[in-house]
Amino acid sequence: MKESLWYKMTKHGFFPIRSAKRMLPGGIFLAVVSLFAPHLCGQAGQTLSHSSTKSEQKEIMPISVESADLTATGSARIHRAGEEVHLEIDDPEHDSALEVKPREGEWDLSPWSTLAVDVKNLSLNRQMRLVMILSAATDGPKDKQWTVGIALNPHESRTMRMPLPHEWQFKAPDGLPGVKTINTEKIRRIQFLIQWPFESATKGLLDCTVSHLRVEGRLQKVAPLSKAAYLPFIDRYGQFIHADWPSKVHTDADLRANYISESKELKALRRPRGWDQYGGWAAGPQLKATGSFRTERYRGKWYFVDPAGHLFFSQAVDVAGGVNDSLRAGANSTDWFDAPLGEENHYDAVGANLRVKYGRDDYKNDYERNLARRLTAWGFNSLGDWSSADLMSLGAIPYTLQLTDYDDKMPKIGSSKLKFYDVFDPRYINKMKNLLAERAASDPLVRKSLTDPMCIGYFIDNELNFGNRGPLILIAEILKTPSSQAIKQELASDLKLKYATVNRLNAAWHTSYKSWPDFLEATTVPSSDQFSADSEVFFQRVLDQYFKLARDSIKSVAPNRLYLGARFISTDAVRPRLYEACSKYCDVLSVNIYAHSVANFPADHFPDMPVLVTEFQFGELQRGMFSPSLCQAGTTPEDRALAYKRFVQGALVHPNIVGTQWFQYRDQPLTGRGDGENYQIGFVDVTDTPYREMTSASREIGAAMYRYRQAGKLADSMDGNDK
Repeated sequence: MKESLWYKMTKHGFFPIRSAKRMLPGGIFLAVVSLFAPHLCGQAGQTLSHSSTKSEQKEIMPISVESADLTATGSARIHRAGEEVHLEIDDPEHDSALEVKPREGEWDLSPWSTLAVDVKNLSLNRQMRLVMILSAATDGPKDKQWTVGIALNPHESRTMRMPLPHEWQFKAPDGLPGVKTINTEKIRRIQFLIQWPFESATKGLLDCTVSHLRVEGRLQKVAPLSKAAYLPFIDRYGQFIHADWPSKVHTDADLRANYISESKELKALRRPRGWDQYGGWAAGPQLKATGSFRTERYRGKWYFVDPAGHLFFSQAVDVAGGVNDSLRAGANSTDWFDAPLGEENHYDAVGANLRVKYGRDDYKNDYERNLARRLTAWGFNSLGDWSSADLMSLGAIPYTLQLTDYDDKMPKIGSSKLKFYDVFDPRYINKMKNLLAERAASDPLVRKSLTDPMCIGYFIDNELNFGNRGPLILIAEILKTPSSQAIKQELASDLKLKYATVNRLNAAWHTSYKSWPDFLEATTVPSSDQFSADSEVFFQRVLDQYFKLARDSIKSVAPNRLYLGARFISTDAVRPRLYEACSKYCDVLSVNIYAHSVANFPADHFPDMPVLVTEFQFGELQRGMFSPSLCQAGTTPEDRALAYKRFVQGALVHPNIVGTQWFQYRDQPLTGRGDGENYQIGFVDVTDTPYREMTSASREIGAAMYRYRQAGKLADSMDGNDK
């Protein structure tokens, strides 16, 4: 390779190695002395190691912080007992966290591979989630952060490990795409908290100890790659050139050999025992069979019920089938690739790999059928959103359909940046009334779904912003629109009914409108208490209008299909106004949750209705990928698989949750999809090579999920027999 460069794989990632003659002197010594475990500290420069396997000795260095450097913020409570810090959080809001800072200056973690800490869940009955956030200084006013997380079952202890993304190790030259990095020479603080909280304030929500904070795996620093050495950085298979890993594809023969080997495995594997033809629990109770999917509360827990009348928990994957966005290069950047590019500097690496793998240009039929065999063998009994129409049309696996993602061609609220609609505009109303009928007329799969027992139901929209994240701003955005805006006219009509005259409105709102037409022309926003009260009332009308139109658009055409909701973000799903409106009109509340556990999703005051987790994911810096996703899981493939297992276990014991849908089937493109996301989140990579640890975890869950849910106990093992 160029400049005699190769990359050495370790358990914790990959890093560049040059010949000994070209290596820089040994790593810079860590500028801290002891944390949480003072008895482990030695003199400066002392080598401290432990054995993670019989064949591997790993150098470690404890990070020592005096008690004064430990701070509890928000509602967090901390107590230091010997080498452990006991952390309790009842209310995850208000930046509740354990914060660890150096006594002065910053920590230099740049010579080390991994930051690690031991965590123990002290609860006897509650699954916990915790993230560790590393904050590094930048040239600007804000720190740059790097995050890893973990979920622990009751009384479980594990080590949370974070790969350190050093600029000297990973930063690509001259602004080229590469691993996202932070300045690990200037670490200002480490925090432990519940990130993006959706849980209700609950006594004992987080009750854990953290101990033995340390860095592991001393690295040998090397000079960064030059641009000439870095380019090209993507091989003909869509993989990062400057890394190696055991399953990396090097030749076309590798692709064909992988296919032959996996085909033999799939022939030997069968769908999990105890499933009926839909993936429901054939060995479970026999309920009413209606020929369609429905929901029912059975013995204190919500379930889907499949067409045969069996309990059904959806273990699904999103974006299954088809191909991902193609790899793309920047303007005049054809030298990124060791392959010829197509139109607009795009390269369809997935398609090219599949043509080689299946030995034909028209590979899609073989690919979809093999994918159906894969998914059922891997324990998946359903297809999540945005999956391939061809895959769904095979009739082998139940599926969910998206009727419309946010449609920016529909009427919006003036020039507002809110991801929402003018739900009173006649054009919007007409579009929604005819949405399913029009989709069925133009799309054969949607037409089939109207009577297809394999169709579970429909989503409408994804991650809308209803304007009530924090203060309610939707009504303020409406008031800023022109007088011709339909939703503003509807608001005026409601106010006329309540106040009759504009003078009474002025008295209540502390405003000075001259007339009702003047109200429509005005764009200022009042600040009185009564304005806020009236805003809440109209907001409820807006929500009712939105969800009712969506429900009616489905039920008027396909009364036996479920309306699966609007796919809330996690922090919206727990807002009372939103979940109350959803419960009136939706068969299922759908929510995208980017966290390590869903086990403590609100139960208090939450409506008694089924909940479907429609997106979640975990990623790492594995197989040459540049970004570990919104939820980094650790340093090894086993860490990611265990994160998946714990998340689904938490869902299985939750009385409201009826399924989990992983986002997404394949890793995102190395250079990013249209919006730049380039996460390592797949069950397969760009070469269609499975992540074996993940497929083993999903199969284990699929085989035992019904009995695990029936037992209702958080056990580490899926058979429930923890020692």
